[in-house]
Amino acid sequence: MNSSRASAEQIFEMGIRGARTLLRLAAGALDDTVAKYGEERTVEYPETAYELPAVYAWDGREVLHLSDIRPLLEDYRSRLRDEPTVENALVAGEATMIAAEIIEALRYVEDPHPYEGTGYCGFIPDKLLRELGVALVDDTIPGVAVLAGKAPDPGQLVSIVRDLQSKGMLIIASNEIIEQLRNANIKMGLGMMLYPVGEGTQIVHALNFAIRGALSFGGVQRGDRETLRDYLSKRPKTFVLHFGPLDDIMAAVGLAAIFNCAPVLTDQEVEDIPDALLSVSPEKMVQAAIEARGIRVKLAPVDIPVAYGPAFEGEIVRRPDTYVEAGGAAKTPTFELLRSRPEDEVEDGRITLIGKDVDEMEAGSSTALAIVVDVYGKKMEEDFESVLERRIHQFINYAEGAWHTGQRNLNWIRLSRSSVEAGLTFKHFGNILITKFKEEFGGLVSRIQVTIVTDEDEVRRRSSEAMEIYGRRDARLAGLTDENVDEFYTCSLCASFAPDHICVITPERLGLCGAINWLDARASKEIAPAGPNQPIVKGECIDAEKGQFAGVNEAVYEASHHKIERFNIYSLMEDPMTSCGCFEVIVAMSPDMQSVVVVNREYPGMIPLGMKFSSLAGSVGGGKQTPGFIGAGRKYLTSRKFISADGGFLRISWMPKELKESMREALEARARELGEPDFVDKIADETVTTDAEGLMEWMAKVDHPALRMPPLLS
Repeated sequence: MNSSRASAEQIFEMGIRGARTLLRLAAGALDDTVAKYGEERTVEYPETAYELPAVYAWDGREVLHLSDIRPLLEDYRSRLRDEPTVENALVAGEATMIAAEIIEALRYVEDPHPYEGTGYCGFIPDKLLRELGVALVDDTIPGVAVLAGKAPDPGQLVSIVRDLQSKGMLIIASNEIIEQLRNANIKMGLGMMLYPVGEGTQIVHALNFAIRGALSFGGVQRGDRETLRDYLSKRPKTFVLHFGPLDDIMAAVGLAAIFNCAPVLTDQEVEDIPDALLSVSPEKMVQAAIEARGIRVKLAPVDIPVAYGPAFEGEIVRRPDTYVEAGGAAKTPTFELLRSRPEDEVEDGRITLIGKDVDEMEAGSSTALAIVVDVYGKKMEEDFESVLERRIHQFINYAEGAWHTGQRNLNWIRLSRSSVEAGLTFKHFGNILITKFKEEFGGLVSRIQVTIVTDEDEVRRRSSEAMEIYGRRDARLAGLTDENVDEFYTCSLCASFAPDHICVITPERLGLCGAINWLDARASKEIAPAGPNQPIVKGECIDAEKGQFAGVNEAVYEASHHKIERFNIYSLMEDPMTSCGCFEVIVAMSPDMQSVVVVNREYPGMIPLGMKFSSLAGSVGGGKQTPGFIGAGRKYLTSRKFISADGGFLRISWMPKELKESMREALEARARELGEPDFVDKIADETVTTDAEGLMEWMAKVDHPALRMPPLLS
């Protein structure tokens, strides 16, 4: 391309040529792969329920073996036309997407881990999409920015990335952008919300990530192009920022993005195509993208010396990189406490430090640490204290180089050497907490003060009050049951992604994402009266055993756009709750219909149903009622009401070892309540069996309680 402004027709011509080139490359790669492995070799991406997702969603044809690919390529080659019209450009965009997806899928035939050791992540698995589910639907992640090309000014690129991170955007980097960010010491990876997918055709992983959002959450069916296009035009709000000269391949990739309803903003001189292709100077790109996609940014700026945003929530500060730590493995006394206080006891904005701050501590040291947040608000209630307190974990984690895990007096905090060198201190936790609590809970609290304590004697002195408060809270929560409340709550956070799904949250059944319990929903209603959590008056009890109430049925019927007429809160088998796709675990009837198996989204292996989590999830989500299958939050497994109409907790016969061990204490406590103290060891895992026959043999061997129950389906 020359330096003059390129017309839309010129861009179309380049893109059509690029699509032809990519189709030829895909055909050549297919020939080579077939020559090595034969036409019946399986082809698939790892950890997805959707085969080749772009083909699955847009084309609808099933691609399971190499033999399924050739007719697909021939068909798309026959559709291409050289005339540079909008229609032909979109056909070229679709062909580019299909060719790129095939080229990338063939890499996984050659090697199940083709990008290991490269610093690229390649295909982004379904489980990660589901982990981000709540953040995507509640606008914590307001948009998805795809970076492509090579920035002429690396410093400006870093500023753009920091701006995107501060606004909470998920970032997918490709091409030479990745190396530029790496050279600038920008942290990337699947835990950082900045995914370096790779070079060339690997950018297709950004498109199929968005496509799988529609399939996983929106209930879009295979090959339903009209519904898919409508979905992608609204969510997730994806856009492409392109830097540097355009060539045929990059133009083709741009058309593929536009075909998927993602506008392309480039720093090159091109003719604008409204809502599709925009020529924008780099310093204006982010704002232009926000306006083009109608993105609403919620994050308020936090006055600290390091970057701040959801991008850093998954960041891990490892021991060698740690400047100072508290609690956890350091075994120093720690706790965090949020207290509701009278108006005259809270000085708004006050931050008090008792003891030394980080700049007075030696590198590699450990310290005692207490974080006490006092709040006042006319609508604040004692029951909301724990709801707000749990957010301390998230708010601190949003700071680059600050790592926080656990809660109450079992927390563990680390600050990295680089963050301390940049000036981050414990006192900055006060800036973070005051800003974020005001931003997210301003409807509840009007005054906030924070006290940070590192003096060990003072931490120990104050911890007795904290333990007393924790005990009072636990006693109140223990008495909170479905029977002794008149209202449940809906949660429609996922409505933008799964329009026909609605969560019903009760004291004994938290949201299936695991993030929202009954008290959370009640507090949310106070903060945002017209928000996603609305009360449901239970009304007439239609079936106490199954948990069916007239008021719940009416609410579900309206929220599901009249698609779901009945909902049984306590049943897996009859009119169960629908799922959006954000669930932490799936509970599924076993093949012999005698028990249930539980699988968490982190488990990548086979389960006794003859499939993996990703395949199972594809048939459970999307707002459909699927008897025999439900999505759930982990903590629901130990609830008294866990599928109580179908035999309850003692129906569980299999779960992954990691899930079982992480929940062992709670699982064993529930088993003792039911008079089966050795039950947890009767639950099989992948070290025992991963097939149906092996599970049946194991259950007989250990005399599993489910064998003494009637079948789930009779």
